[in-house]
Formats: sequence, structure tokens, C-alpha cells
Amino acid sequence: MQSRLILFLWQPVRPPWLFAVMMSLCDSDVKNQVESTTNFIELLQILDSIGLLYTIEKLVYTGGTNELSVRYNKAMAHMNLMNLYQDKFQDIQKFRDQYIAMHRVCDS
Repeated sequence: MQSRLILFLWQPVRPPWLFAVMMSLCDSDVKNQVESTTNFIELLQILDSIGLLYTIEKLVYTGGTNELSVRYNKAMAHMNLMNLYQDKFQDIQKFRDQYIAMHRVCDS
């Protein structure tokens, strides 16, 4: 009994509501794509909100997480990065954040 208590205390604290809030903010298309990924069951079991954000980031910036066409997704991510322009009246900080997020996807 005491060993179970010690194991419970050493687990990282993950608020279960954060995962639910992030999933509720997704539209139905993104939600369906996230639920069809191979690691969604694992994300759901441990309520990994950072993993969920990483999966959503890959979906948004590469157009999908199809593991069968990794080379195509990587090539499309690079093309999207090369064709990225700052919109008129777009804040430079938001553009920088968008560029860094897309660059991170290309490097992974």
C-alpha cells in the first residue's frame, strides 16, 4: 500500500482539464485528424497536453501527419517555409513566432 502511494506522489502533475480544454478548442477537422494519429491513445491515457500541442502543430504546418509519406510532408513543410511572407499589417513578433514554429517542424 505504501509503495503505491509513493509511486503516485512521484508522477508529474498534469491537470486533466487542460487536455480537454485544448481538444474542445479544435475544430472538427483538426479533432478528427488528431484522433486518427497513431499516438493519440497514448496521449489520451497520460493526458499529455504538450504532446497534443506538438501533434496539432504538425497538422497545421505540414498539412497532415501521415506517417506513410514522411518525405512528402517534409518537402511540403520546407516549401511552405520558403513561401512564407509577412502579411500586411502583421505584427513582426507574430510573424517570427510563425516562422520559428514552421522551422521547428522542418527540423523534426
